[in-house]
Amino acid sequence: MAAITAKTRARTTLTATTALNPADVLAAVKQATDDAKGGGGSLLTSGIVNAAAQVHVEKELPDGLAMSITSGKRLVELCTFSAFAEAKDGTTSLRVGGLETYKTSQTRVLGVIPAGPAAIPGFSLYKRFLGEVETRLKASDPQATVSIAVPES
Repeated sequence: MAAITAKTRARTTLTATTALNPADVLAAVKQATDDAKGGGGSLLTSGIVNAAAQVHVEKELPDGLAMSITSGKRLVELCTFSAFAEAKDGTTSLRVGGLETYKTSQTRVLGVIPAGPAAIPGFSLYKRFLGEVETRLKASDPQATVSIAVPES
């Protein structure tokens, strides 16, 4: 089985259907930014542990949020993504992600880049954030259906 590339991992998306209204769904996404913190990995190639990475709401849109993950003190933007909620036929659909912009890094061993996929700094925080959104949605609406996956095509 081949390794999953950074480009493929960057397409990881949360999709959900819930009875909550769009404003409540986006409020749950915003609240999830409070609990998802810290990247735990090396920040780019500096070797600095990215323990202070955070998810931020950069802009509120009429039907969504423009978001980013940055290093501590917002010195380096690691990736950007969006969340959109739409009401239709008495339910609200939510889509969070995939990554719109991101950086990659690759470790070197004795000056040689070993075979394997490049890392996306901040990706572990992104996945934890998606998990926190899922937790908050299901707490507010136990009947909500939530999926976190790499979409087909």
